[in-house]
Amino acid sequence: MSEIAAVVLAHADPDHFARLAGALDGLPVFLHCDTKASDEVVGRMRAHRDVYLLPRRDTRLGGWSLVAAELSGVEAALQRTSAGHIAVMSGADYPLLSTAEIVAEVGSWGDRSFIYNRPIPYAQWNNDRHPDGGLWRTRYRFLHWRDNPVALAGRPLRCPFPRRGPADLTLRASSHWKIYSRADAYLLLRVLEARPDLVSFGRSSFIPEESFVASVLASEAIVGASALRVCYGNPWFYRFSGQDHPRWLELRDFPEMADGQRAHLFDFAVPDDEPRALPQHRKLFARKFSSRMSSELVDKVDHELRR
Repeated sequence: MSEIAAVVLAHADPDHFARLAGALDGLPVFLHCDTKASDEVVGRMRAHRDVYLLPRRDTRLGGWSLVAAELSGVEAALQRTSAGHIAVMSGADYPLLSTAEIVAEVGSWGDRSFIYNRPIPYAQWNNDRHPDGGLWRTRYRFLHWRDNPVALAGRPLRCPFPRRGPADLTLRASSHWKIYSRADAYLLLRVLEARPDLVSFGRSSFIPEESFVASVLASEAIVGASALRVCYGNPWFYRFSGQDHPRWLELRDFPEMADGQRAHLFDFAVPDDEPRALPQHRKLFARKFSSRMSSELVDKVDHELRR
């Protein structure tokens, strides 16, 4: 039995994907390749052993299309494998441990997922136009075309009047990249099949890939006693440089990355307020890598961390 399956969302850089697929050797990989990728790129990505190509969608940041691609991969992993956990990652990610170490680490979690999530309002989601901790992302109904947001002059279009969301939904800020337990993945799909109102709400929200799944799984009124607890830990290493998205990793990031990889995993689901100093917890993956900028770094990760 494979203890973990990988759902990878990618659209470019088949050279780095080749290294990623090789590093995940022995694990089933369910690949979503965006429709904007060329046939040549798709052909090179799907050529690797243990890679299953999912039905392709036109996916864009901020739209339900990314959630739909993730869910299609999770469903396929449940149907085609007996993996106890499912990791959702991008094609720009890379593991910091060997496959055997990742399987052993994840296997020690039992039925727990590792999904970074924290309550909304979330201060880091404030911006000049919406200093409300990200509530605006779901407070309004955003216009979409084929599950992707419609924008004018760079701003997403929305209805001017606020709406009421599902009363039993607990809003959480999260990350698109996560590790489901098999139990939580099944639970999520069952809930969404039974609750089209939740799907409709997520489908008309903005950037649902960063909140929808965690919000559903954290809602005790929806999923019961197994609801996600707040989790300030994140199994991914990444770095920002005054931007909304993580920057490309370089060789200079290796020492800090290595410290995270070698740390001991703490009890990542915490019941209390945000700790002032988050204990160092183990990083299993990192992002973002590119074949053009990060090849030396990947070599060093392979030689010194994954061995």
